[in-house]
Amino acid sequence: MKNYKSNIFKLMLFFVAGLMVFNACKEDEVFERTRLFQPVLQNEEGLMSVENTIIVEMGKMKEAESYIVEVSRDSFVTTDYSFEVDTNYFVIDEARVGEELLWFTIYQIRVTAIADSDEFDSKPSLLGSVRTQKFPSNQGVPTQFDILDTRAKVFWTPIGQPITTVKVFSIDDLRLDNPLSVFDVSDEERDSSEVIVTDLEPETQYQIAIYSGDEIRGWEIYTTRAALEFGDSEVIDLTVSDTLTNLSTVLANAPDGAFVLLDGAVVYEASGYVFSGGLNFVAGYSFVQSMPTIDCSSNFNIEDGATIGDITFTGISFKGDFGSNYVFNLDLSGSIDKISFESCTIHSLRGVMRMKGGEGTLGEYRINDCVVDSIQGYGVMTVDIETWSVGDFILSNSTFHRCQSFLVSRSASNSITIDACTIHEAPEEGRQIFRWRGGAGNDDVANGVKIHNTIWGHGWNMADEEDYGIKGTEGMANTVFDIKNTYATSLFSMYSNEIPAMPSFLYDGLPADLWADPINSDFNIIDNAFQGKGDSGDPRWRVGL
Repeated sequence: MKNYKSNIFKLMLFFVAGLMVFNACKEDEVFERTRLFQPVLQNEEGLMSVENTIIVEMGKMKEAESYIVEVSRDSFVTTDYSFEVDTNYFVIDEARVGEELLWFTIYQIRVTAIADSDEFDSKPSLLGSVRTQKFPSNQGVPTQFDILDTRAKVFWTPIGQPITTVKVFSIDDLRLDNPLSVFDVSDEERDSSEVIVTDLEPETQYQIAIYSGDEIRGWEIYTTRAALEFGDSEVIDLTVSDTLTNLSTVLANAPDGAFVLLDGAVVYEASGYVFSGGLNFVAGYSFVQSMPTIDCSSNFNIEDGATIGDITFTGISFKGDFGSNYVFNLDLSGSIDKISFESCTIHSLRGVMRMKGGEGTLGEYRINDCVVDSIQGYGVMTVDIETWSVGDFILSNSTFHRCQSFLVSRSASNSITIDACTIHEAPEEGRQIFRWRGGAGNDDVANGVKIHNTIWGHGWNMADEEDYGIKGTEGMANTVFDIKNTYATSLFSMYSNEIPAMPSFLYDGLPADLWADPINSDFNIIDNAFQGKGDSGDPRWRVGL
């Protein structure tokens, strides 16, 4: 036992002696010097802008003797500025870099900590990005309706000194040194606080600035729209007119196939214009949100004996008197390849189109992506004489509301297609949806009637009574009907001359249960349980589209 205790004592002495030797060696050890740590921001507010200056506050580094600061606008593909500071807090401004920083511009900041020897400098540290503030300005920010393809609306709030000049600059002229064009502001423009800048290039970015004398008051970026394309066709530009325009006068010598550009700010009078050839009426770019309007107080006609290609209307609003006006009321002879309405609104007329005299043919009658409302007894189309005929009727992606008659013809036709339409209060109660009344052998549709993906409300009781029953057809004894995915509300009633299999499905509810506000022509589908909510009716009203 005595020897055992002695051995333990010796081991303990040996262990203590080893620790002393180890500590002595440790005190003599020399560690290799390394680079400085990379600079970091003091906190989240360590990188910020005030007007067009940048403020930087980094965490303190006792070992750093100074810092190299680099500034870029393209993530250091290139470097705008580089300078040295000896504090962890500094301001980047004109005094620091020799020129004003750009307003409303994103800059990247990179910093390297500098030691007493180059080999110990830190690696560059990206502190982040910061945007300078927008120049304090009374100039308005443009919307899509303030920028056309070759023109732009510049506007401002009349504060301080009056605006005297508007200047246009290239998007690359960052310091607005070399104006591309200068517009002096007239007294009238100053009173309205608005100038229209012209002669711009389509699909081009510009900086447009306002001035009071030599003092810049503000600027905004404008990106012009793509030019409307019309191929080699002649263009008659009526968008420059700002008053009521008589189409019969301005189109007196319009060439066949020309495009007629209309402005949303203008009402154009049909004025009994007589078509001798095809024309394409198109809503041009406009500074207002409304459609161009054609006043149908005196409807369109054709030149007697004319052979006409296509007559098209795109993005146009038609209005007139419910008791007496039409878009077309033909009483002369001729032939027309096609009449089409695309993305139009047609409101308050006696009829959209009627043939009442002469003789001729219309190859195709098309209404697509339109809203047709409040049409009296001559309806969407009436061929009111046996000597005129229409080949193909195509109604698609459109809404028809309150039409006393729907489609009427005294001569045979080739086809009728109704696809993806919302139809409510049409026709009037007691009237036929399709009235083909040319007599035996002249009262059919050779290739049939197709009604697909459509919602039909009920008939129009113009006395506001609760009788909505309508008839299906007159004539059409040999016409084939193709009805698919077509719904009708519970008040829909076809009490005689029924159309076979019309509707495909009956909605077990009232129009007000299905649509948001059918009385006021709001046919947005509100019943999420409605089976056809995503694939029937005019697409503008569907759910999920």
